[in-house]
Amino acid sequence: MMTNRAGGEELAPVAVFAYNRPDRLAAMLASLQDCYGFPASPVVIFVDGPKHVSDEPSVAAVRSLVQDLALPNVSWSFQDSNRGLRNSIYAGVTDVIKQYGRVIVLEDDLVLSPIALHYFNSALQHYETAQRVWSVVGYAYDAPSLRGSSTTISLPFAHPWGWATWARAWNHFDLDNRPPTKELDSRAFRSAFDMNGLYPFTMQLKNSIEGRVNSWFIHWYYTVFQHGGVSIFPPRRILENYGLSEGSHGGALNPHDRLVKRPELLDAVPEFCEPDNIGYAALDALIRSRELRVQRFIARAGSAKRTLLSSR
Repeated sequence: MMTNRAGGEELAPVAVFAYNRPDRLAAMLASLQDCYGFPASPVVIFVDGPKHVSDEPSVAAVRSLVQDLALPNVSWSFQDSNRGLRNSIYAGVTDVIKQYGRVIVLEDDLVLSPIALHYFNSALQHYETAQRVWSVVGYAYDAPSLRGSSTTISLPFAHPWGWATWARAWNHFDLDNRPPTKELDSRAFRSAFDMNGLYPFTMQLKNSIEGRVNSWFIHWYYTVFQHGGVSIFPPRRILENYGLSEGSHGGALNPHDRLVKRPELLDAVPEFCEPDNIGYAALDALIRSRELRVQRFIARAGSAKRTLLSSR
């Protein structure tokens, strides 16, 4: 592993995960550099090694892009072999957490509002000793009734598209954490874990356990769920995901970008809610939202495809 380190005044460190999409990474890093507080934020960019020979040129292009940044607050870690996103996220976040005690986690397909770092840092400070809060999330599914709110929402699940956490939470996490089979197969578990129909999380967890997907996130969410934790969500997203039609999200046939209109990103840090006041009404609004209806359809279609392929 090749590593470069640079100094700088420390806010919460930012861990960026990239692989073979130099165009996506360039857009994400441009938006990150436009964020308030970027020059004082330590940034570590993790680039996984190529999985196939055909990936070598694009991985090399990503590494060159990172090395050419020449910014004093940016360091990088390049893998010689391919870890995959599951192991890359776990190892990279763990390394940063050990050094700094907290972390902001971004992937290369995100584009940030200029307030993103301010939002994450303010929330990390505000909820640092709030033991029930396990993560701070930057992405919010679009629900019309929530767009005008100026207050964050406490919800009992997690999300992988731009988030932050502390050592006190991450140190409980094990990549293979799972419920006993009897509990996993129970109707009551499915209802609770899926947030009463918000998203088919139980299906995703089963797919990971049975090897049809290679997910870190669903085991992280199960850990949060297992401990009765919550995540803090903005009422409207402070970052956007532009990789929904690529890679593990289903390829070019993924209908999300054709069926869901992207809302404007939040441009001011919202007020912080009390974490014990779960946003049940907001959860109802999210369950009914067009974006989540589309996401549920995509998830179930993808799961059916994986099950069919694995049975051959």
